[in-house]
Amino acid sequence: MSAGGRGTAMLLLWTLLLDSVSGLGSPYVEELRCLENDGYYRTLTLDEKRGVLYVGGMDVLIRGNANNISLTSCSTDILRMDPDKVDSCVGRGKSSEFQCRNHIRVIEVIDDDRIYVCGSNAHHPLDEVLYANLTRLGRHEFYPGIGDGIAKCPYDPDDNSTAIWVTSGNPGELPAIYSATNAEFTKADTVIFRGDIFDPVSNRREYTYKRTIKYDSYMLDKPDFVASFEVGEYVFFFFREIAIEYINCGKVIYSRVARVCKSDVGGKNILHLNWVTYLKARLNCSIPGEFPFFFNEIQHVFKSEDDNTFHAVFTTSNNGLRGSAICSFRLEDVEKVFQGKFKEQATSTSVWLPVGKSSVPQPRPGTCVKDTRNLPDSVLNFIRKHPLMDADVPHDSRAPIFYRKDIFFTRIAVDKVHAGRYGQEKEYTIFYAGTDNGKIYKVSRWKDSKGEYQSRLLDILSVFEDGEAVRAMTIATKQRKSLFVSSDKTIKQVDLHLCSSRYDSCVKCLRDPYCGWDREAGKCRPYHLGLLQDPSEAEHGLCKASTPTQKLIANFGQSVHLPCQLRQDNEGEGVSWYRFDNRRGKRYPVHQSFDKYVITNDNGLVIIGINENDAGKYDCVLNEKDIVNSYHIAVDSHRCSAPNKTADYQKIYSDWCHEFQRYKSALKTWELKQAQCGSEPPPIPRLENSGNQISYSPFLK
Repeated sequence: MSAGGRGTAMLLLWTLLLDSVSGLGSPYVEELRCLENDGYYRTLTLDEKRGVLYVGGMDVLIRGNANNISLTSCSTDILRMDPDKVDSCVGRGKSSEFQCRNHIRVIEVIDDDRIYVCGSNAHHPLDEVLYANLTRLGRHEFYPGIGDGIAKCPYDPDDNSTAIWVTSGNPGELPAIYSATNAEFTKADTVIFRGDIFDPVSNRREYTYKRTIKYDSYMLDKPDFVASFEVGEYVFFFFREIAIEYINCGKVIYSRVARVCKSDVGGKNILHLNWVTYLKARLNCSIPGEFPFFFNEIQHVFKSEDDNTFHAVFTTSNNGLRGSAICSFRLEDVEKVFQGKFKEQATSTSVWLPVGKSSVPQPRPGTCVKDTRNLPDSVLNFIRKHPLMDADVPHDSRAPIFYRKDIFFTRIAVDKVHAGRYGQEKEYTIFYAGTDNGKIYKVSRWKDSKGEYQSRLLDILSVFEDGEAVRAMTIATKQRKSLFVSSDKTIKQVDLHLCSSRYDSCVKCLRDPYCGWDREAGKCRPYHLGLLQDPSEAEHGLCKASTPTQKLIANFGQSVHLPCQLRQDNEGEGVSWYRFDNRRGKRYPVHQSFDKYVITNDNGLVIIGINENDAGKYDCVLNEKDIVNSYHIAVDSHRCSAPNKTADYQKIYSDWCHEFQRYKSALKTWELKQAQCGSEPPPIPRLENSGNQISYSPFLK
């Protein structure tokens, strides 16, 4: 090959390497960005009945169009909610630009006409009831118990909190707000709380507030609250906290689920303002083994109304190996633990042990009764010191649904879809896990023929190209199926049926339960009858007929690039190249060698300096079984004849070596002269690979 040919080959290779790290196209369908500055959109509440997405941000409440978020009016669909205690907040050492603003952290639908809203209000929490169209109640209208947001939403906008509006099952069958947050400016008082219950007709207070015991580490120990749900006669709270049962061995964070009875009205003689049905248990999300690996810190939980499973994302601690996992917990397993043994520590130096059955008073602590004021003091005193259950709540399968190192999950949303060959459909659960760098991991889960769970990473979506953390996420499944994702800067609406925009190979398309492969058009489309689909990979070889072999003719000495069309990330999957030797009649794996075969970052194959021996069939194979792309290369030796002597190659190699030695010598001379002048040499530019793009750095180290 001539020096010019060799240079052309190297230029082709470098161009392919640059292209392979370019960013993926934005997968979102629509976007809402109404504020010039960061909006800190950290609360999303979806009302599918009205087709509305309520968005809580800094000093604003937005009524978004859930069918198309970009159609939201930035003038009529936004309500300014400025703080009224800014001077006092700044005087206590908080920043006027962020901390002393009104961050809307709770948005709950009350009924068909009204919503409940609570904001930080410059570290003076304030709640309000509004009409669903964001107009304020008239002066003659009054909603009792509203105006003071303490214990209902946080002082600090960076604090984790949760709240839920419950309309039935409460004392007197009256509506109430349940919350879990910080109830003091100093953050010393963390609380699970239910506000005073009023009769909305007479405006009379019928029942006083209920809360966890103040400053009691048995109840709560520096918790971070992440979610709350109403299920039957209980309200469940999910959080992470310092593990009191491990404190004698060191400080560690555990994930918890706690519950209270909605009918709880406190005790009569003692605990009359406190929960007397409060129980909590540890959540176990771990990789099994002789020494299990635990993901101890829960970050978010999702539960749909028609499903009795809690789906959660967990992370490792910040001072250890960085990693995240998805685990699911069945309601029946949670209830089983709450019906099991209690845990206690006899003395401050004792180990924590299960409480004997004979030591548990009757009726069983934590059981919902008609009037908790009739419970004997023995039950109240027991639950005051024994809210913790002995057993852990296990996740619903042998291992986490999905886990990866070096990522940090922040939010989760879940959808279910039936897919597969007609008459043999099965249910697939699709998990969407948002990260702290603007990505969403899309994972599919199903049961195989043996009834065991299987899961697979389908895609990784780069939703926020600037790496902004996913702050909130919710999913619409009844009308336009889409995922709403927010960062501190913007809100995006992602279509769940991302088919042609994400998959351009039959193999990848068949795996997504939302999609199917159109054999005639050679495209991936939203699934309907007539399209190929195999999300569980039960039928191998479906894509063979849809993967035609492309024929290429290459000139002698030419360098050829063979793409492997896997548009999205393939983390955790094996992509290999194989070559079928026509003369030997065998298939051989192609191994990377910089002088002959180069595998690019996007799994393509570059063949350098083709000759007659390179002719044959080349296949890009996924997971050792599915052919993604197939090529047949023929070498035309007549257009460019082969060199007659090996000396031709040796001469070219010698020329390159000589040129490189000249460069090294010149660089050394330049450095010596700069040193003699006593000045630091100017920076030499170099290329840097910064993830999804190539950038120039002025520093060479």
